[in-house]
Amino acid sequence: MYRFRILIGLLAAVSMSSIASAQDQYSAAGPYVQLAGSYALCSLNAADGGGGDCGDAVDNSLGLNARVGFRFNRFISVEGQIEWISGFDAKPGTIQAPPAGLTEASIEAVTYTINARLYPIEGRIQPYAIVGLGGENVWLNTNIGNSDTFTSFVGRFGAGLDIYLTSQLALTGEFTYVAATEAKATYYGPWWGEYWTNNSGLDPSYMSVSWGLSYRF
Repeated sequence: MYRFRILIGLLAAVSMSSIASAQDQYSAAGPYVQLAGSYALCSLNAADGGGGDCGDAVDNSLGLNARVGFRFNRFISVEGQIEWISGFDAKPGTIQAPPAGLTEASIEAVTYTINARLYPIEGRIQPYAIVGLGGENVWLNTNIGNSDTFTSFVGRFGAGLDIYLTSQLALTGEFTYVAATEAKATYYGPWWGEYWTNNSGLDPSYMSVSWGLSYRF
């Protein structure tokens, strides 16, 4: 009986060690890269807070984001991220056009942030919280060549999920809110729409849903 108990104890210890090792391989320290598609939901506002709901005037936008990061331990990683939003296009009938020939307008954005990811659990499926700080460049473009460029400080906040296919390759999905300060124009040109008519800046905030692949070295 005594030997049997010792055998059971050894088997349990080996089993627990194997489980811990299997979990650790998905939380090991090291560098990683990530490439993902983005779907951005408009949350832009005029600098004075006027202009109504952004979604009434422009469509949502597709984009891409890329990251390079380092995971320090099972709890935290730090990464640099750049996200390109291809264009919030003005909806038909929303352009107020004093300039002759103005029929199309869009808002393009590039956001760059330094993020921290916080992982509450380890294993093959790992949810995480994300917080970051950085900046955003915004371009307002029209079909007649007018272009206004804006810059803004931003914070990125949200949550995501990594699903490891192997110890190195993971599917990743994420929802974040990019909260921007009031952007300042570097060139003031003709405006389109009621959002920008009487303002020298805007609040270029947006929500981003992304999906992609992460590879850990």
